[in-house]
Amino acid sequence: MDTLLTLKIIGAVAALGLGLWLGLPGRYEPEHDEIEKTMTSGYGRTKRVKRHFTPMAWVKRNVDVGTRSKGGGGFKLEKPEDR
Repeated sequence: MDTLLTLKIIGAVAALGLGLWLGLPGRYEPEHDEIEKTMTSGYGRTKRVKRHFTPMAWVKRNVDVGTRSKGGGGFKLEKPEDR
């Protein structure tokens, strides 16, 4: 009974690790010929790539959870008399 529980725990940890590894965003490395073609055309990349949400990308964003943003944006509430 003890070994069955151990195997289940090891299997769960392995499945979690595999899921996290497969959820990582891919790395795009252009080939030498593609770089040369883009440099000679003078236009750069014209095709937009849709980015997909992955849980690991969300974790790596380091989002500040505070209520105030650093840019000073947001809403200001004023009374009608203060206008």
